[in-house]
Amino acid sequence: MNRGYTAEKYLSLIDYARSVMPEIVLTSDVIVGFPGETEAEFEETLKLVERVGYDALFTFIYSPRKGTPAAELPDPYSRAEKQKWFDRLLEAQNRISQEKHNAYVGRTFRVLVDGTDGEHLTARTDGGRLVRLKGPAEWIGSFRNVTITGNTTWSLLGEEKED
Repeated sequence: MNRGYTAEKYLSLIDYARSVMPEIVLTSDVIVGFPGETEAEFEETLKLVERVGYDALFTFIYSPRKGTPAAELPDPYSRAEKQKWFDRLLEAQNRISQEKHNAYVGRTFRVLVDGTDGEHLTARTDGGRLVRLKGPAEWIGSFRNVTITGNTTWSLLGEEKED
């Protein structure tokens, strides 16, 4: 996919970033099944995801786009094979995200309340983590101190911290 760097260089940058910003939140996009990607290369991607321990991934199965050079490349793997790789990637990332979210429980964060989601308000930590909490609509657009009380794979649950 025309990457101008190696996995080793990328990992050294991740290690440096974490050394100077221990609370950094890392996300990435990962496409599975790019034409010509082998199962061994997918395994390397999976190892990298495990090593980095992303807070979240935006994951996709490659689909050809007319007019792009990749659309003309041979693609020896079926959609079903790519789906298996994709499912393994999601399983690994969901486990990592759940572990990271578990570590948030009991901690207090300053969040920006940005909207609603059903009966909950939604807010974001400074690292972009989605927090759902109960409160009045008047809180939208304000910062609140929120203690994390629970979590799901995709979001944190919180309550406003009383002073």
